[in-house]
Amino acid sequence: MGCLQLRAKNFIGDSSEPITITGQVKDAQGQPLPGVNVKIKGTSIGATTSVDGKFSLQANDNAVLVFSFVGFRTKEEPVNKRTAIDIVLEEDKTQLHEVVVVGYGNQERKDVTGAVGTVKMSNIKEIKAASADLKLAGQLAGVTVNQVTGTPGGGVSVNIRGAGSVGAGDDPLYVVDGFPISPGFDQYSNPLSTINPDDIENISVLKDAASTAIYGSRGANGVILITTKRAKKGESTVTVNTSTGIQTILPKSKLKMMTASQFAQWRTEAIEDANKANGTNNPIPDEYKNPASLGKGTDWFDAVTRVAPMQNYDVTIANGTEKARSLFSLGYFDQRGTVLNTGFKRYSLKGVIDADLAKNVTVGLSIAPTYSLRDLQETDGHFLSAVLSQAYLESPLIPVKQPDGSYTNVVGSPGTFQNANPVSELVNTTNKRNEFRGLANTYAEWRIIPGLTLRSTFGVDYQTKSQDYFRPSFLGAFNNHNVDGTQAKAIASSTSVNSFNWLNENSINYKKTWGNHTLTAFGDYSIQQETDHNRFVFGTDFPDDVVRSIRAATTITAPPDNNTDQSWRLLSLIARVNYAYKDKYLLSASIRRDGSSRFAQGHQWGTFPSVSGGWRVSDESFFPKTGFIDQLKFTASYGLAGNNNVGNYDFFPPIESTNYTFGGSLAPGKSITSLGNQQLGWETTRQLDIGMDISLIKGRIYLIAEYYNRYTQRMLQYIPLPIASGYDNALTNVGNVRNRGWEFTLTTKNIIGSGFNWSTDMNISFNRNKVLSLGPTQQIYDAPPNDNPTNITKVGLPLGQFYGYIFEGIFQNQAELDKYPHFDGQAVGTIRYKDVNGDGVIDGKDQTTIGNPWPKFTFGFNNHLSYRNFDMNIISAGSVGGHIFDVYKQFTTNLDGVFNVEQSVMQRWRSEQQPGAGLLPTTVVNTDLARDKYPSYWVESNSYLMVKNIDLGYNFKTKFSKNFRVYFSAQNAILITGYRGGSPEVGIEGQDGNRSLSPNVNFTGYPISAVYTIGCNVTF
Repeated sequence: MGCLQLRAKNFIGDSSEPITITGQVKDAQGQPLPGVNVKIKGTSIGATTSVDGKFSLQANDNAVLVFSFVGFRTKEEPVNKRTAIDIVLEEDKTQLHEVVVVGYGNQERKDVTGAVGTVKMSNIKEIKAASADLKLAGQLAGVTVNQVTGTPGGGVSVNIRGAGSVGAGDDPLYVVDGFPISPGFDQYSNPLSTINPDDIENISVLKDAASTAIYGSRGANGVILITTKRAKKGESTVTVNTSTGIQTILPKSKLKMMTASQFAQWRTEAIEDANKANGTNNPIPDEYKNPASLGKGTDWFDAVTRVAPMQNYDVTIANGTEKARSLFSLGYFDQRGTVLNTGFKRYSLKGVIDADLAKNVTVGLSIAPTYSLRDLQETDGHFLSAVLSQAYLESPLIPVKQPDGSYTNVVGSPGTFQNANPVSELVNTTNKRNEFRGLANTYAEWRIIPGLTLRSTFGVDYQTKSQDYFRPSFLGAFNNHNVDGTQAKAIASSTSVNSFNWLNENSINYKKTWGNHTLTAFGDYSIQQETDHNRFVFGTDFPDDVVRSIRAATTITAPPDNNTDQSWRLLSLIARVNYAYKDKYLLSASIRRDGSSRFAQGHQWGTFPSVSGGWRVSDESFFPKTGFIDQLKFTASYGLAGNNNVGNYDFFPPIESTNYTFGGSLAPGKSITSLGNQQLGWETTRQLDIGMDISLIKGRIYLIAEYYNRYTQRMLQYIPLPIASGYDNALTNVGNVRNRGWEFTLTTKNIIGSGFNWSTDMNISFNRNKVLSLGPTQQIYDAPPNDNPTNITKVGLPLGQFYGYIFEGIFQNQAELDKYPHFDGQAVGTIRYKDVNGDGVIDGKDQTTIGNPWPKFTFGFNNHLSYRNFDMNIISAGSVGGHIFDVYKQFTTNLDGVFNVEQSVMQRWRSEQQPGAGLLPTTVVNTDLARDKYPSYWVESNSYLMVKNIDLGYNFKTKFSKNFRVYFSAQNAILITGYRGGSPEVGIEGQDGNRSLSPNVNFTGYPISAVYTIGCNVTF
């Protein structure tokens, strides 16, 4: 009994006798709060306040009481031998009072009048990715993030509020610590991958024109603001983050190709069917005569892929005093690729110093150099240039290696194309890219008088890249097999790029509050310039494959189009005014005037204004004080932003060296290769946004609802020219695209207190895209090189509609063939296409739209849970209603027998008695109709739900650390979709690198992986 009494004493406090404590808990208005949790800190002992807010419990006189209640800030109160304690809890308006980073400054959420989304870094910190943009999936309404390639360090497709540009790209502007960085995203590289995500403290996304107009000529597609970490006053910490994991290819990323026995059976049946139809007696090749004995054979996709490791290490040291703050970090990231001989490494360093030279003068310097190494291979895209597509199509009868351990040099079976060994291609091809990037920024800030501040900054973004490529002669190429190394040449190339981008900004900021009025004024003058040097040389005629340096090549060329020196400059004047009356009537106006060297004289300057307002209705005297609605705010905005993402000299008619016949002999000269445009100007976007913010039940529910109407006008695009002009096209400003839609963001605090907490963040976005005008043309076709159009952009329809023939089945007999229109020469067993124009003939005029790549809505659903020392984050994202165009089926269901094919080909039409599954026709005749006419059954729904990340952690303290957290995370581990062609997040560059013209076209590509990671975060 004595033992039990001792335990009770220790549980309640320390060793003193417990005392009875009574009290009452009220809110700031003096109203009693029932249901407040009152606990003794460090124990599970506690009580709950009654209807009148009163409580009673026993505790030691040196104990600390913890008061917690939903919608209010948790408060700790020492007992200090008191027996009566009354408490006032303050409302927790964290959602409303959180500081939001906006263009050129910060605002509290309650004062924001534009459409600005913020990412909670605590929810995504354990997502291990090469770049920060990959972490944004599912986080914000209206922001669509697609991992279109699994290439380590590869590009990510980010789209804000729909696609709105035909010729100038739809990528948002990225601003890192106030420095706008130049775009350069593709499937193999991503400029954000050179920035250590562990160094990032805050990410904000500006979505409407009122928010983005402050960035003028570059804000039309939205702006993503990235703020990196800096030390704070009174902070002294050392943080160590480490993790290691493995990457495994998602099962859905793999197509079901024929095994060796299936392939031999198919080829045998195809020859038999042809003999029967044509009255011939072609023999069955010996390799195919006994299919059952061949087994599975070689799975070439498995042969070129692997389970790959990933690791990350980061150390950050921060120290802050009243006079100086410093932060230093060191990072290492290593992601081996799941495709052989691919990978990405990054070494990063960051140093930041802020110092108060005087009471009103602060200076700062930040330097962030990174060095990255990439092992690249041509994996994504069209069959002829993509090793992964070729791997799918290799004959499964051929082994990867010969009995002596050497690679099989030529892969092919009777009747198939002969090709290079894809495993040998990957292993023996060198394609290395090294990149150094130095981001540096310095500033000086002078607080002249209270409220008036001058600030001058100077930043630099320096990049140097080099890439070396070598393909040995013994590999051969598609349908150009190489047996002894004499039928193909070794080729090599060397690329170097140097870029120097600098920015100087000089601003003045004034803030004044008097009575019920608050005024903030901001002005800025900035100048930014970038100079690029690009060098490329190509080498061939190597004496052997031993020395792989391009210097060993006998023939070296330097194509002039790839060896350029370019520069651009941007001058800007910026002004913004924010006004608030009684903190409930809010008004903001901004204007930016940009002058760009990318446009001709007389058209270099553009003006981008915006205005926005807010009304905090809940602060009005007439608004009912029910206790249900805490805050209600309405906002409206209208503004103009621009897009100058064109070539540096597109308004000039380019001149190139050309040979002429002069006096009967060849003479060097110059010629204009295309027309310039001295009227070329800005592409502009005007946008209306109407929003509502509402907080309910003491902050337990927070909802943001927004409607927007966005017009992109005077689009930068190439238009066709008459043949008589001597030129194909010219860049000009024509056309208009509209995006409009709704966005909803909901945050709920489902359970708070009693050791268990659960909150949910949800968002859903509805966007509708429509082309209103394309200038002198009614449609734009987009096609991969040397192929048919896959997409059409047409007035009255959304951008990039899929284009082809409507599939209506298979002609089962002669009666059907005679009844329905068909191509000349078609036979029974071939595809029946729809006569769209009703002229009784099937021809190119019957091509039409066969699918819409844009979803009906996208969504994110994220849950955050904690119980005592455990925490869990679950992040999900998805879309409903869009489509994918599986153009890879042009090869993987090719009926000519020249490739391996999908297992579904076993269910092709063979006769009226053996009709198959009703999708694939006969192999005997007209196979080109199923291959080159792009049938509508290649279009599939890409509705999906993907669990982007599951993160489970445990927090505890040790004698040597302030906090120690261990965790396990699983990325992309769960994918729910009916799509059968791999990851539903697909993409291709399209003509001129514009994804808006050809979205969701799948030629196969680098597979997406699930990533399983264990790690720890330690703070000293």
